[in-house]
Amino acid sequence: MMFEKPTYLIQFGYSGQTLVRRAMDDDYADGVILSPSDYEYGDTKSLARDVNRKDGVVLFDPQYYIPRTERPASNSYPYFKQSGGDNFETVVVTNNKNRRELCEQIWEVQHQIDVDAYIAPARFLDTFSDTKLTQWELLTKTFVEVVEDKDPGAEIFASLPVAGASINDDEQRSKLLDIVTKIDVTGFYVSVEYPRYRQNPIFGFEEVKAYLDLLKNLRYNWYDVVLGHSDQIAHLGFGLGINAFGSGHYKNTRAFDTDRWIPQDSGGGSAGIYWYYSEPLMNEMQVEQDMQALYSSNSFSLEKLRLKNPTSPFARELFVREPEEPEWTYKNDSWDHYIWSCHQIAKEYKGLTLEERINRTQENLRNAAEIYSEIEEAIGPRENIQSETYEDWMAAFDSTLTDRDVNVISRVMP
Repeated sequence: MMFEKPTYLIQFGYSGQTLVRRAMDDDYADGVILSPSDYEYGDTKSLARDVNRKDGVVLFDPQYYIPRTERPASNSYPYFKQSGGDNFETVVVTNNKNRRELCEQIWEVQHQIDVDAYIAPARFLDTFSDTKLTQWELLTKTFVEVVEDKDPGAEIFASLPVAGASINDDEQRSKLLDIVTKIDVTGFYVSVEYPRYRQNPIFGFEEVKAYLDLLKNLRYNWYDVVLGHSDQIAHLGFGLGINAFGSGHYKNTRAFDTDRWIPQDSGGGSAGIYWYYSEPLMNEMQVEQDMQALYSSNSFSLEKLRLKNPTSPFARELFVREPEEPEWTYKNDSWDHYIWSCHQIAKEYKGLTLEERINRTQENLRNAAEIYSEIEEAIGPRENIQSETYEDWMAAFDSTLTDRDVNVISRVMP
């Protein structure tokens, strides 16, 4: 087991180098999941060295989900330059010799970055057809063989980049689990794609339950799990005995979205709307509109949105005068505050037994639902928050764990 306690990894993305270094320097992140999409190979190796010097965890997501991706940064990595973009052909992953060469190149990149565990490449599984699952299995097994040859005993995580619509089907989810749980790896790096209107946060009872059932069954089989491209749903993951999640400072690195890797996508982020992430609410509020409206309502205390003990060092200004006045800068305070808040989620579950984690998760969900109910009473529903989310999460979480599950997962936990 690699992750023996709750861990937060910054999901690396556009404009992330400074944020990562600052978080590691000031101890509000446990490590990073590096990306080939936004920074060139040399910059990635440099950042990895800095994180390693701070005793942080370094992982590298090969992001071979849609190999035809064309981005200048990706092409600085040997495996993308040779076997990605316009050079990609299906034979790269179906021919034994070509597949081995691809895996050796991806291993070499991660070895040079000095990762703490290797992440296997995988193409995006939008469906669980026999052909796609066989290709996933062959690519994963080949990468495992390469690592075992070149770095015996190293930790390996298999990638599971899957479509939410496919795991929603019980039969298809079981088919996937039957294949992937035959692989001898440390664990799984799981990223699930949902339609954009459902992404952040995930909502819908069936969607959330299917996601949790997938995670539960991986944990049930003694695999370590990293929740990639996740968000505040990490609370539910910790309640299932999972110990690591990755989340970043853009919505597209908090929710897995393959549109980020299609060739015409130039990358980068949005700007102009400033968000305050509220851990008690388990959601975000727009500073100028939502928080200002709450401040002006005189019927809701903004302090209810603020995590106490400790309080975020990046959010003080929002609570000493009208939220519009501090002019929170999108590239600084709001991003750092979000990362700091994610780290607090992990810290909150450290040292707890599984039973205590479950109780904490349920308590946090109830509190968040109550806060949002008060917000609706004060200023009405918020456009970016689905009130059903809290009900969906509570119902899905409660229906996922049986007493037998709790007993088994308790034995799996370190």
